Amino acid sequence: MQDNKIESWAFFRNASLKEFTVPETVNCIENHAFYDCRTLKKIIFSGCPEKIEKSAFMKCTGLTEFSLPENLQSLPAELCAECLSLKKISVPEKIETIPDRAFYFCAGLTELSLPEHLQAIGISAFEHCTSLQAVTFPEQVRTLGTQAFSGCYALHTITLPAGLQKIGKWGFSDCFRLRSLQLPESLTELGEGAFMNCVSLKQVRIPANLTEIPKNAFLGCAGLTQIHIPEHVTKIHAQAFSCCTKLKKLAIHDATECGSSGLFDNIRFLHLYRKGCHVRIELNEEKNADENLVIRFWTEKDISRRKIFFRQLKNPDYKIPLAVLMTATLDEDKAVFRNYIHENSETVSAFLIKNHDEENMKKLLQLES
Repeated sequence: MQDNKIESWAFFRNASLKEFTVPETVNCIENHAFYDCRTLKKIIFSGCPEKIEKSAFMKCTGLTEFSLPENLQSLPAELCAECLSLKKISVPEKIETIPDRAFYFCAGLTELSLPEHLQAIGISAFEHCTSLQAVTFPEQVRTLGTQAFSGCYALHTITLPAGLQKIGKWGFSDCFRLRSLQLPESLTELGEGAFMNCVSLKQVRIPANLTEIPKNAFLGCAGLTQIHIPEHVTKIHAQAFSCCTKLKKLAIHDATECGSSGLFDNIRFLHLYRKGCHVRIELNEEKNADENLVIRFWTEKDISRRKIFFRQLKNPDYKIPLAVLMTATLDEDKAVFRNYIHENSETVSAFLIKNHDEENMKKLLQLES
């Protein structure tokens, strides 16, 4: 060890080191300086080193106390990754970015204090911090990286900042106890699988600036019971809500492009909207050919192919709502749907009355006049 720095790998796997005081003269701790010092329990900074390099304290699995110097301008990647016994982290106020894997797999971490001016949290920064129960983000945070909090099994409460713009891929995946979620209106990008397998999540509101829901975004969110897709969402990718086993109601607009693969799995009530007209379809418990046709009908934009799918439907409980919807709103060629309404007027009327669908009944009466 030199007077002004602790060199790379200086105490690599030192099995006798239990406590270490960083001398006041040291201004740099180089990469992997204390790597895999498993008996090290406490680090004391007598001075204020200006720089700590990558993986300096990685795999110090016995480290329980660690207070970073307040004058640090930045943190290195993998700073305390796999420090399994670390219980509390207070990040210095000047830090603007938590780098990649900085506190990855700090399984004992229960308290986390983030600085006011923090703007970004990197890839896997807190992944598998399995004892972390709650996180409050500073208002300046704009980006949460890929898998930033993935696998934080105990995490039940998060308060996302009002200005947050991006949640990376699998950002909160496998956060099994996460119960509530308020996505801020500023959010413009949601990564693939962002909340995958958040099985306790019960309710989600899609914010105004989010135009796409990515693949696997809420896959396996078994606690979700209903969700409304606003009209400003232009595309829902495949399996976005697949395996949401308690999801009973999904409301979706015609303007929204749908990836049909797995999108409607386990959904019993499908609410469809087109140009101000709304119909509700109750799907069968077991997916069958007709239900697949409903999905293909809804996701198909070409009118001629819509007609083909409609004609192939055998279940009147599916055909009637789609006929009502298309007859009441379609400006192109209404013939197929109009003829079906005329030929089945009594059945259609009975269906609308049974479902208390006064709005569509009025539209059909206007169409007849």
